[in-house]
Formats: sequence, structure tokens, C-alpha cells
Amino acid sequence: MQRNFIKKCKVCGVKENVLFHYGVCSCRACGSFFRRYLENENEWKYNLCKCLNKNREEKFQPDLAKCKKCRLQKCLSAGMKKLDVGYLRKDICREAMEKQKSEINIQNSPTVVITIRDQNLVNSILPIIEAKKRIMHAFNDLDDIFLHGPILFEEIILSNFNIFRLTGNFSPNPSPIPFDELKSWESSLQDEGLLNTRCQKSLLVDRFLCFGIAKSMPVFEKLTLSDQIAHLRRIFCMYIPFTGSYLAWELGFETWIRKDGVMPALVVKNSKYSRDQSMNKWSEIAYTKSVAHFKRVALTNVEYALLIAIIFTKPDAEGLSAEGKELLYNESVKFTNILIRYNQQRLGLIEGAQRLAECSRLINVAIENEQILRLMLLYHTKYYSMNSNMIENVMKRTD
Repeated sequence: MQRNFIKKCKVCGVKENVLFHYGVCSCRACGSFFRRYLENENEWKYNLCKCLNKNREEKFQPDLAKCKKCRLQKCLSAGMKKLDVGYLRKDICREAMEKQKSEINIQNSPTVVITIRDQNLVNSILPIIEAKKRIMHAFNDLDDIFLHGPILFEEIILSNFNIFRLTGNFSPNPSPIPFDELKSWESSLQDEGLLNTRCQKSLLVDRFLCFGIAKSMPVFEKLTLSDQIAHLRRIFCMYIPFTGSYLAWELGFETWIRKDGVMPALVVKNSKYSRDQSMNKWSEIAYTKSVAHFKRVALTNVEYALLIAIIFTKPDAEGLSAEGKELLYNESVKFTNILIRYNQQRLGLIEGAQRLAECSRLINVAIENEQILRLMLLYHTKYYSMNSNMIENVMKRTD
């Protein structure tokens, strides 16, 4: 049975212009009527019933438009009461809102406190996130031998390879790619396509990082092997666009870039795809417009770390068991609650809740961006060469 979500005035029953007035879902007319009553409570017209001489039959319905007493009783029985703010919309009763403005005093002091346990959890995540950034920026420092090692998530899980053990092998400040090497890389792009050796190494590092971060979450070890594989396949697709946009914003750029100085959008524009309108359009959305969202929100390090934790505990992967979904859901709720408490402590109760909505929107942006990147890869497979089994598996979400 479907629920009816159509709003209806609880006083007169109309369905047009229905909002919340004085704590009750009602139309503008009834809301305005109750406001006038509050302004003139002692006037005789609200105590005089014009329906007294009517025939009081069982099915009798008072004329609310003519009888103010019956209409007032209907308002009160529906639950209307005097509030500090009667209307949610400023275009209704603007004069009354202005009159009450000086009297309204919403208590919004930051009374929320982060527990020691929550703070310790955040402190345990932050070093992992900083190591992740370092490795992502210097991904090319990974030895080429790993390109011939475990690639599929099942292989990575069974090998128990933890890339964070090699953090010291990655330069904290990698030098920008030399001009000659950049030209050589662009030449290989012409021959090998969008996913040349350098790109595949970048994706492999991202997969290692994806497993490393997931493994750092206590809930990951509680999942079965099949749930772990399904979970990694899902979050990997969100993790790349989310971190790619964040790193670009953190470096002060308006398009995807890492410390090696390579800009994917510029590479697409200056390569064999330069005249391909579809590739250029998707590239603009995926690599440039996505950064604008992060620029507007301007995440703190703690917010970014907690959003990563929320992404890595999302319970919506295809193929997850019921037990796996429940475990991940509980962890996701925990990190979400920590994020809202963190922001309420530093911003206030209302602003902290609003900040949570802004932060959560970035995850939705990453999901949308994932679809754009998938379109690019599918399009590339159809019209250009594609010689990577790993990428084909990623597109099919079989790994």
C-alpha cells in the first residue's frame, strides 16, 4: 500500500500553497487567519459563533469562511499554537516577521562535545589519509615490477599487500614531470590510448590504496571474502573521483592535477581526442567542474578524513550479504555522527547540521562523476583501442 504524500491543510482541507504555519501543515489563508487572531485575541468576533442558529445535524459542517469562532476552534484542534516564528517562508507575513525579528533569540551555542573515543578514532584515521596523499602524488615512484603482480582485488586481498608499509619509498614532494618525459608520455598516449602504462600504474596504486584504507577499518576484517571483494569494487569507483577532485583543490588548482604537474583535462584536449566533442565535454565535467564543488565547500582535514571513512563504509555494493550490509551501515552511521558532532562543536548546532549536508553533497558529486568517467571509458572502448583487462573489469564492475 502506497502512502499519500500530498500535503493538505489540516484546517480547511485545501491542497494549494500548503506549508507549516504555527506548527501545523496548513494553507496560507488559515495561517494568516491564525496570525490575525494572535494579534487581536480579545476582539469579540472570535467569540461569536455565526453557526448557532443553523441546524446542528450530525453531518453539519461549519462555514469556516464566515464563522471566525468555528475556524479558530478548528485551528486550535489541529494543533496551531503561538510560536516565536510562525512562518517558514519570509514572503508570507513579512511585516510580522520584521516586527518579531528583534524578539527572536535562537540558542545556537556549540554545546556538542566530541567524546575521547571519537577523537581517538579521528586521530587514527588522519595519518593514514596523509600517507595516502603522499603515495597518490608520487604514484610513479612505485616499482614497475608491481605491474606484473596482483591486480584484481581478490588477488590483492589474498596477497595481503599493504602499500602503506612502503610509504617511505614515495617522495613527499615529487618533482614535476620533465618536459621530455611529458612529450614521451603524450606520444605513448597516441599509440596506447587513454590508458597507457603511466595511467595504469596510477590506477594500480589507487587500487592498492583502496585496499589499504579499507583494511585499516576494523569492520573490513569482519566481512567475508566475497563481501570484501564486492565492497572494494564499489568504493573504488567513488574513491577515485572524490580524491582526484580534493587533491586538485588542495593544491590550489581548478582542474585535476597531482604534484607531478600532469593535468588529465589538458592531456585530453591536446591529444588525439582534441576534436572529439564527447570526450572533451566529459573531460570538462569530470576533471574540472568537479573541483569547483570542493572549492566552494573547502573541507578541513578532519572533514576529508571522515568523508573518506564514510565512503569506505557505504553499504550499497551489489552482491553484499545482509550481514555485510548491516555491519557497514552501522559503521557508516557512526562516522556520520562523528562528522556532525565535529562540525556542531566548532560551528554551532544549526550550522553544523547544514555543514553535514554540504559535505555529504560532495559524495554525491563523486558518484555522479563516477558515471561520467565510466561513460568516457565505455566510449573509448567502442571508438578507440583498449588493451587493458583490468580497466574492462572495472567498467563491468567485475573488479
